[in-house]
Amino acid sequence: MSQKMNCLLCKTAKTEFPADVNIARGLTWLCSYCFTKVRTNQFRTNLAEETEKEHSKVVRDLEKELLNCQKQVIDLQKKVIELQDEGLSAAKAVSDTVKSEMKTFSSVISTNCAAAVSPSKLQAAFKKTIALTPDNVDRSCNLMIFNLEEEKGSVDTAATVEEDRKAVEKILEELNEKMKLTDVKRVGAKSEKKTRPMIATLSSRENLLTLLKKARELKKTKNFHSVYIGPDRTFEERESRRKTLETLKRLRSENSEKQYVLRKGVIVCE
Repeated sequence: MSQKMNCLLCKTAKTEFPADVNIARGLTWLCSYCFTKVRTNQFRTNLAEETEKEHSKVVRDLEKELLNCQKQVIDLQKKVIELQDEGLSAAKAVSDTVKSEMKTFSSVISTNCAAAVSPSKLQAAFKKTIALTPDNVDRSCNLMIFNLEEEKGSVDTAATVEEDRKAVEKILEELNEKMKLTDVKRVGAKSEKKTRPMIATLSSRENLLTLLKKARELKKTKNFHSVYIGPDRTFEERESRRKTLETLKRLRSENSEKQYVLRKGVIVCE
């Protein structure tokens, strides 16, 4: 026996099924239109649930990252505070040290008045200050010696340095001077093809000036007529002097009837 079954949703009777099958199996019937609609809605529901799960997972991950960032920010803030505390402590320590060690100029002068205003010490300090070159090297007592014969060998030894000292002392004897040498050294890399210049450091600026005044007398000597002495100049001073000598040479060649000389670094026509 069969009976007409109505659609569960729209209640439309369109198909007949055996009554016993319907009763036995508890069938519920949907028309094709309602069945498609229900299935589509179920798919959408499942998709929405899956999407919601994925979104929830992303939100949870972002919340974890946010918590980690907040922890890092808090740690950095703690470090900044610690560094600020250390900086304040260091600044306070420096300030305390300066306050404890600082002396006023008047107190120093009053304590060491005699030494401070001593003319000889003031003069020496002034000379030392103006003698300092731009490269912060004190050249005030240095004598440059050129073309002085050098001992052969690949390196300088104590023996070669002693020979150079004796040679400088002989130059002083030729100039009728007896002065103390505080240091003697060659300048530049040693070479078999050329003789290195030498720097002889004297005990005072006055001794250097005395020797420079007698520099021309070396040309009249038998043993040192090819030796040339002069002050220890900086690179800038050497370049300036080189250009001046080139100008002097050019003027002499172009004006042979005139006499040009170099006096105190200035070209003068006599």
